[in-house]
Amino acid sequence: MKRTMILLLAVALFACQPQTRDTFTITGKVEGVESAMVYLQDRVSGLMVNVDSVELQNGEFVLEGSMPHPELYYLRIDGVVNRLAFFLENSDIEIVINPEDPSDFTVSGSHSHDLHDELMALIAPYDTEIRELQQQTQEATSQRNEQLLAELTQKSAEKNEAKRTVVRDFVKKHSDETVSVYIAMRHLVYGMEYDELSELMTIFDPQLAGTRYYDDLNQRAVDLERVAIGRQAVDFTVPDVDGNEVSLSDFRGQYVLISFWASWCPYCRDENPSLVLAYDKLKEENFEILGVSLDRTREAWLRGIEEDGLTWPQVSDLQGWQSGPAALYVIRNIPQNVLIDPEGIIIDKNLKYNDLENLMAEML
Repeated sequence: MKRTMILLLAVALFACQPQTRDTFTITGKVEGVESAMVYLQDRVSGLMVNVDSVELQNGEFVLEGSMPHPELYYLRIDGVVNRLAFFLENSDIEIVINPEDPSDFTVSGSHSHDLHDELMALIAPYDTEIRELQQQTQEATSQRNEQLLAELTQKSAEKNEAKRTVVRDFVKKHSDETVSVYIAMRHLVYGMEYDELSELMTIFDPQLAGTRYYDDLNQRAVDLERVAIGRQAVDFTVPDVDGNEVSLSDFRGQYVLISFWASWCPYCRDENPSLVLAYDKLKEENFEILGVSLDRTREAWLRGIEEDGLTWPQVSDLQGWQSGPAALYVIRNIPQNVLIDPEGIIIDKNLKYNDLENLMAEML
């Protein structure tokens, strides 16, 4: 049975790129599955929300509706382990899914999805090399080989910058496409400060204003200005592992690195050993780390602290991506960190192991 869905998003009434029609039809086929429920989902404030559903019949389904502009949506199918992400727009879209391997699916008929796939193919070689460097970095960290660690860190930075250049060039080439704003959010915005993000926003066609991803990025720029380098750090109070209330201002008079992380974040766990090394060297130098976890369960949080040997103060409101401190400091990806001087002024952000040591040597 077909169901019609009208997706209404406030303000966003059009997309910059022309659309030849004002409705979409998704025709799907799940190989080897005769009957199941199929859910079309949107991610809202970090949570998945069902916006439509249909019953799979004889391995096929159809969903219809309308979109004001292209956006990333998800399909969840009973019996299929993972959600499938694709760019939904007003067109005839066909999706063929292998339930035994949810990553094995094809999407045709979505111009935005094609553009995203094109970008992913361009950066795939860089991602492979970056993962290899991350593995080598872990090994160098476990061996406490600081010279090799510094060399690998430099190589990783160069490879990441090369990847960012490819992504930025792609975004410029397709600056009037909604999907390009999403790509920028996914691959460029991490670690950007207010000035850099404001410059990035000038790339996009002004007619994209009012679309979801453009407005999100614009609001992010406004929020980042509030916690920019040189500004007074915004105070917060959150319980520690013993349930005691701890405030950022409690550490006034020291250099404090706010380390945003979570036990479920593999990149955070990969970086923790390097942070432990840095802390062992700096903890007697008027320096402290305040760990702010984006965990949701106390058990996982405490287990991560113990497994990684994190001996500095740790706090969490156990709200995940709705974490109060994370919202204050515009944390959309982890790991991230913010360095604050003894007067409570933000002096740097997202420092790596050797950068932190070098900067603190200058400060002290």
